[in-house]
Amino acid sequence: MFKYIGIFLLSLLLVSCASNPDFDVRTQPIQYKDLEVVKAPKGEPIIIAVYDFLDMTGQKKPGGSFASMSTAVTQGSYQLLIKALSDAGDGKWFRVVERTSLPSLLQERKLIRSTRQQVNGEGAEPLPPLLFAGAYITGGIVGYDSDVKTGGYGARILGIQSHKQWRQDVVTIILRLVNVQTGEVVVSLTVEKTIISGETGGDIFKYFDADTLLLEVEAGVARNEPVTYAIRKAIEKGVVELINEGANKELWEFDPIKEVAVPEIKDYIDHTNDVEIGVHVDMGKIMPEKTYEDYLKEKEEKQKNLTGTEKELVEEAQEKEWDNLDTNEEEQDEKTDNDSGDSGNPNG
Repeated sequence: MFKYIGIFLLSLLLVSCASNPDFDVRTQPIQYKDLEVVKAPKGEPIIIAVYDFLDMTGQKKPGGSFASMSTAVTQGSYQLLIKALSDAGDGKWFRVVERTSLPSLLQERKLIRSTRQQVNGEGAEPLPPLLFAGAYITGGIVGYDSDVKTGGYGARILGIQSHKQWRQDVVTIILRLVNVQTGEVVVSLTVEKTIISGETGGDIFKYFDADTLLLEVEAGVARNEPVTYAIRKAIEKGVVELINEGANKELWEFDPIKEVAVPEIKDYIDHTNDVEIGVHVDMGKIMPEKTYEDYLKEKEEKQKNLTGTEKELVEEAQEKEWDNLDTNEEEQDEKTDNDSGDSGNPNG
């Protein structure tokens, strides 16, 4: 039995070492980072309205052998678009005004107005006017294509197998920017986003003990990228492309990069109140140059000024110096004679 388990583990290793598909949900770039770091606009944020962003695919979620009434994509894409517009450029690009629930908004303003008139009469403070948008964004989810690309691989040996399967779906959205004054569609773009699903599993189907014992084991795991996640990324990417396309058509401008002012290198020593300061160095008395005759005269004068005792001490010191000199000379002569004798008798 352990032999078959070892074979099964070996087959799993072989399948895991096989090549993966050329796309993976973990390696796909995240567009939300681009949405946050897009350059800020020149001037104030743009007031923009969103009326609708609907699911136009009409597809239902696949349910196998039974009919499913759930839609294949989210019905709240309008909310995702408002969130993406509000986050563009760290909130510096757009000011989104409410239009989908406009009847509820007008009803609430009417209620506030009537309440103020009941309390304050005709002199009640009026509400400020609503913001109007110079342009609005519309569009929707126009396509959800399933099984655009499928594939897999596996291995089986002696009733033991392992496999891996994957498939790719594509969701497509359209964004349009409409000029309110003229009704012209100034920007229209299409964005696609892939949805990856994968499954990995294995099973054992084996008879033992002369085909009297049957072992059957099956295990697996599946990983599906959420469709709502893919739609959100597609909308965020579409907002970034909308901003860039509008800048190319000169509908708005990016805020120019501010040049860093490099301070001018100056002499930071203030010379306006400088006072001329003269530097004076005291060199002391200028001593005349002495000759040897001058030195002898000074020595004779010093000896004349010495007392008797001082003269005796000086004479004794001089005699000791002369004795030391004589002794050193005699020692040097003896050393020289000895060296000469040694050099004359090399075998001595």
